[in-house]
Amino acid sequence: MSRSHRLHSIIPTLRLLPVAIILMAAIPATLAQHSFNDVDRWVKRFESPQRARWQKPDEVVAKMNLKPGDVVADIGAGTGYFTRRFARAVGPNGLALGLDIAPNMVKYMKDDARRLGLKNYQARVVKPDDPELPEHSVDVIFMCDTYHHIQNRVKYLRNLQKALKPGGRIIIVDFYKDKDIPVGPPPRIRVSKKQVIGEFAEAGYRLNRDLDFLPYQYFLEFVPTTATPAKSR
Repeated sequence: MSRSHRLHSIIPTLRLLPVAIILMAAIPATLAQHSFNDVDRWVKRFESPQRARWQKPDEVVAKMNLKPGDVVADIGAGTGYFTRRFARAVGPNGLALGLDIAPNMVKYMKDDARRLGLKNYQARVVKPDDPELPEHSVDVIFMCDTYHHIQNRVKYLRNLQKALKPGGRIIIVDFYKDKDIPVGPPPRIRVSKKQVIGEFAEAGYRLNRDLDFLPYQYFLEFVPTTATPAKSR
């Protein structure tokens, strides 16, 4: 069976699932939904030109080394800021899943995908504690400014490992805790890079790459400890 046929065989399953999570996972779902009622407010914040200057989204995507045909799950996708870029990067035989707990954000992403004509850009609502991805269905799981919102993170990461295909990776982009930066949540809410690495190790992963190219955020890539070490990229 070709890679394209395999991909299309899992899409019907994925469409039945409530999909990913967490811009506000530490908050009850009803409150999170209410908080995102004013979609225009969040669009202005998440999609602002000012964010692009420090977020460097195109450089982030380039560093991820995505391949045509990859399946990428964007957990806590918000307005699809990265999801739409993933859809373009993986091509028509790939799939970009925008996952969030807020129905209004998911609706925005679905409308966004239609506007852009990207059939491989999909969005779903999921539970705060489980993205409910099928086993061995995803090449890359991505979380930007989301990890610090997750509760019971070690348990959550162990659950994510089941969704990874052989050779699959998880990429975390989040705010430095120990730096005085003008954006992001207060330091008490942030999670340090050291703590992230420790929690992934406890959950059965090893650090594969640690890149320092963003002014306010770390970029960490993890693979299951059973995975074959990757060559330098």
